[in-house]
Amino acid sequence: MSQSARTQTQNPYLPQPKPRFGKLAWAALILGIIGLCGSIVPILNNATAVAALVGLVLGIIALFGSRKALAGTGSVLCVLAVVATVVLQGAMVAELNRVLAGENPARPAEDAAPAPVLRLGFGDRHTWPDGRAISVLPPAPYVEVSEFSRPPAGKRHVQFQVAVRNGGQDSYNAVTTTITVTHHGHVAQQHFGAGDPIPVEQLPPGGEVRYTMVFEIDAEPGELQVSVQPTFSAEETAYFVGQV
Repeated sequence: MSQSARTQTQNPYLPQPKPRFGKLAWAALILGIIGLCGSIVPILNNATAVAALVGLVLGIIALFGSRKALAGTGSVLCVLAVVATVVLQGAMVAELNRVLAGENPARPAEDAAPAPVLRLGFGDRHTWPDGRAISVLPPAPYVEVSEFSRPPAGKRHVQFQVAVRNGGQDSYNAVTTTITVTHHGHVAQQHFGAGDPIPVEQLPPGGEVRYTMVFEIDAEPGELQVSVQPTFSAEETAYFVGQV
């Protein structure tokens, strides 16, 4: 028996070597999550995209270490965050240019009549003047399989599908759809680890898409309200309401 083998046999509790580049892999994962969550927030997504780029560099370096799976996941999230930010900003710039070009001129404040409250039921569909039609399908419970992503005590996850149809004459990216969820009058937090958190889908005229969103709400039943706008500059807001 060799000297090294005898040493290992006599010292079974020797400390194991630390994972190589483990901290870099964790940093890439965290920055990727931050970048992905911030990519849907205008202006803020500039900073989170930079953070995602830094995370991507760290993730690539960490791929040469012992935490390859963790580094790979972080790198993928960072790439998705950057792509989502670029697509969202491009769509917002195009929409802003369309508004400034006079295709959707705003009425003077003194002549503008109060917009009617569009209170709809789940499963109904509303069509905006530009031809874009959106429907929020009835919510359903969402059961998280991972114990690390389960909602805290007093909370639960709910999921629903959003159906979008582009009835306009121009292409439309579903990522510009603005959706806010409230339950019991409190704003619900989106669960970015489930469903389709960032629906980057370019719809040509006549195109349709469905995607799933998951939110964390109170465990007690109450009124769930999903407010929807096809773009941040839309004058009408549709409210899909029901007891959940």
